[in-house]
Amino acid sequence: MSHTLDQNHLDQNFKVLYFEYYATAQRTAMYVLKQADAAEDVAQNVFLKLWDKRDQLDQLNNPKAYIIQMARNGALDVIKKVAHLSEEHIPLVFEEEFADESVENEEMRQAIEKAVAELSPKCRLVFSLSRFEGLSNSEIAEHLDVSIRTVETQISNALKSFRTDLRHYFVEFLGWVIFVASQSIS
Repeated sequence: MSHTLDQNHLDQNFKVLYFEYYATAQRTAMYVLKQADAAEDVAQNVFLKLWDKRDQLDQLNNPKAYIIQMARNGALDVIKKVAHLSEEHIPLVFEEEFADESVENEEMRQAIEKAVAELSPKCRLVFSLSRFEGLSNSEIAEHLDVSIRTVETQISNALKSFRTDLRHYFVEFLGWVIFVASQSIS
């Protein structure tokens, strides 16, 4: 009977912290990451870690400061992971797709490289893993430890950016993206 009471007490402490500080954790991550989906993922991870340590919650002197620090560290870990996996591990190689080095193709290649380079690091990474490495959205989510929804949002953001930045080349570029995607599927 006392074990059940202890467990109920631990669960209640966790619920209080969750309802009181979840928004704080999310805002902290958002301040660092500037991306709502990624901030949501960080906040969820903070509370998953707290759930695993719920038997130690009574020992926290300042739970708000502890949760803010966890969210900040989690957000910085996301940035480090994205930076670590970005350019040096995922080279953007267009040469095979643009074997015909006509002036028109060279201009389009440069415009695409510029558009990809202007994406946020996380967006560029997700797009590169999807289109250049041929990973599925679920594989990318697992690889980066983010939600599938975050992956979908990042790819959508990249494509929106390309529609603006590459209006002139969009029809050709869309054909190229479809070609690259079909090559990675086969």
